[in-house]
Amino acid sequence: MAFNYEKLNVEQDGMVVVAAINHPPANSMGQGVLRDLNDLLAKCEHDDNVRVIIITGTGPKLFSAGADITEFAGYQAGKVPEYNGNEIYFKIENYPKVIIAAMQGSAYGGGLELACVCHLRIMAEEASLGLPEVKLGLNPGWGGTQRLPRFIGKTKALELMLTGDFMPAKEALALGLLNKVVPAAEVLPTAKKLAKKLANGAPVAQREIMKAVRLGLETNLREGVMQIEQAASKALLFTDDFKEGAKAFLEKRAPNFKGR
Repeated sequence: MAFNYEKLNVEQDGMVVVAAINHPPANSMGQGVLRDLNDLLAKCEHDDNVRVIIITGTGPKLFSAGADITEFAGYQAGKVPEYNGNEIYFKIENYPKVIIAAMQGSAYGGGLELACVCHLRIMAEEASLGLPEVKLGLNPGWGGTQRLPRFIGKTKALELMLTGDFMPAKEALALGLLNKVVPAAEVLPTAKKLAKKLANGAPVAQREIMKAVRLGLETNLREGVMQIEQAASKALLFTDDFKEGAKAFLEKRAPNFKGR
């Protein structure tokens, strides 16, 4: 598949697509970035040759500093953005394929909110993250007030949002927001290694696991187990991937999952 975007640098390595936000100087989440992300998601969703997407940033310092403030004047004048950040972030959160945030630099505002909707998160140990919108007289508007407390708890999330202070990557790891913290130079290689491992996994099972976890967090335990999880189990029982997985197990070999 050919990728040609204005605000994303995209390359494909096997079944892994790497999309680097390229909107200097801060990799802000302006309309161009949202447009390109939206198109990339649509292209990759039904492409069997793509199983994992990595979202990273260009430049050494910032994964993304959040919303593009240069566009705010238009919104204050009544301009309606063509691409809604919340809608695209929900697409990422609900995406049927694994999306990894590989944060080679710091993530602030909408950049952190983008990381929160990715399924897995790897960050440079030198980086920091935060929701500093309060310093502009604003609130986090792309899910930060709702998602961050679910990751790190109400008390710490409120502290970050009310002060606008930044949190070091290692503290975010300890609080469960990040999966891994590594030196900056190792962020993308670490993400690619994980992505290739996931790309060899069972795509349908991965999709159902992510869906069950997402929906289960919005309901009670009994409904999560008896309805959401059991529905996934019943569906997966009749897939070709399960037949292949069981056969490979008995034959003591690596399975060759097709995503069917």
